[in-house]
Amino acid sequence: MSMEREVKDLLKTLRVPVVWGAFDRDVGFPRITLQRISTVTRYSLRGRADLETARVQVNIAAKTYGALLSLGREVSTTLTTYRGGSVIRIKELTRRDSHVETGGDVIRLQMLDVQVRYRA
Repeated sequence: MSMEREVKDLLKTLRVPVVWGAFDRDVGFPRITLQRISTVTRYSLRGRADLETARVQVNIAAKTYGALLSLGREVSTTLTTYRGGSVIRIKELTRRDSHVETGGDVIRLQMLDVQVRYRA
């Protein structure tokens, strides 16, 4: 199983819509989108090693600040305590709060940058 599918399936256990990239249709709130920011591949003298480290941005969107904070904690705990499959370790690097105003609605955002070390 790929790291991307593994992380997405792990976050689906929180019972909110999760996708890599962008949703094709409106799924309501709260919701989670994932984006790969960068990947570092390890090499040895014999060539490419099996270990990679990816920086992934986890975007959490909710209608209320309370729902955002609650889901943000759940996402962080779920990711940083997980070990299994191809994932060796997930470490939270940064967390930022923001908001977007669209059509009179205010959507609260929290962006978590995590480092995922995994077997390629």
